[in-house]
Amino acid sequence: MSILRFRIIFEDYDDIYRDIDFTAENTFADLFNELLTAVGFDNKHVGEFFLADHNWRKGNSIGTLSGTDQKTLSKVDLVEHIDDPHQKFMFIYDQDAKWSFTIELIRVIASPEHKVVYPRIFSKSGVPPIQYKEILIIPTKEKPAEDGRGRRKAKPEGDDELLAMLGKLALDDSEEDSAAEEDEEAIEGAELELEEEDLETDNEIAKLAEEFNNTTEVGDNEDSSGYGDDDDEFGSDTEEDEDYGRGGGSDYDE
Repeated sequence: MSILRFRIIFEDYDDIYRDIDFTAENTFADLFNELLTAVGFDNKHVGEFFLADHNWRKGNSIGTLSGTDQKTLSKVDLVEHIDDPHQKFMFIYDQDAKWSFTIELIRVIASPEHKVVYPRIFSKSGVPPIQYKEILIIPTKEKPAEDGRGRRKAKPEGDDELLAMLGKLALDDSEEDSAAEEDEEAIEGAELELEEEDLETDNEIAKLAEEFNNTTEVGDNEDSSGYGDDDDEFGSDTEEDEDYGRGGGSDYDE
């Protein structure tokens, strides 16, 4: 009795494969069940086998079967569709998910090993994908239902307390922001007053300086004028002295 070794590969995952040994008496129903067991899939869905050429182009259908309906292919031996040393098949499982497998005969062994039960998984590589993808459901808070009069029912007390707490926190933050703005305005007002005081002080100093300069110029002019008058008066005295001298001299001569 010959042993047929098939390599089964996920069409979309070349690095994931299973090498399974079958006897010449095994059927496509045996291949169906052993293949799904090897990759960890259940047999609840319908699968279909096809012939394939060397370029993995899908050919004629061999038949369909499922976990509950295997009558047809349970009577079709594998060797009935093998006419090439590297015979190729394709297998499509679950019409919704459309899992695709390639199946290739890679070796023919003349006789079975002693005390080995066939079919058997000879070797395997890679972790197969999960058959059913999990859908993550994110819970959402339901809106309160209307009471039939166009108004919504009252929220639970717990929600009211939470809203009140959030409102209080928001109010505290608002008060802090207002206080900070008032402080900034007070600082700006004080700086503005200081600038105005400095400006008034500078104006007063400038005014005093101007008055001082004016006063100084007037005083200088008066001193100069007075000094000239004194000189004139002094000059008049001199003339009188000269007249006195002349008169005195005349009397003395006589």
